[in-house]
Amino acid sequence: MEKSYIFPYLSRFNDTIIQKKIFTQIYYRLLKNCDEFKTLFPAEPFLNGYGEQNKEPIINISKEQCNHFDKISKYYYVENDGKKVEVTLTDDLWIEKFEDNTYSKLYYRKKSNCQFELEFIESNNFSRGNLSVKGEKYLYKIFNEENQTYSVYLKNQETYYIFKIMKQ
Repeated sequence: MEKSYIFPYLSRFNDTIIQKKIFTQIYYRLLKNCDEFKTLFPAEPFLNGYGEQNKEPIINISKEQCNHFDKISKYYYVENDGKKVEVTLTDDLWIEKFEDNTYSKLYYRKKSNCQFELEFIESNNFSRGNLSVKGEKYLYKIFNEENQTYSVYLKNQETYYIFKIMKQ
């Protein structure tokens, strides 16, 4: 694939810094949007509360539990690599602070049926900045809650990405 399409495309740019930036964006977008490409880099099964599966998780949460989610303003989650991400939730913003002191800023919108939507605004985090573009929306569903630890998922293509978000 890279010999047929990517390298000829990159050769249009004379600056190697721009070539590297574009290649990185292509890599992250393929990883996010192409299930066939993603299978080349399998994730560890359910490491640090994060996992991927092909079936929708079983919903085991009440409406009251879901309604309590946005009453808490400080959360965190642990990425697959074990790094902690702090989340500050306000009325309409979801701000993530990463261990390397980078951030992501997204609009937060509560939806019905234990769902919320995040709309990407900006990020100076390397992976998040390459993974998303301004205005891109992500629909999450809360499917379980225990002791203010929420299990949520995001469906992309045929994969359900599952993670836990915990009260700080």
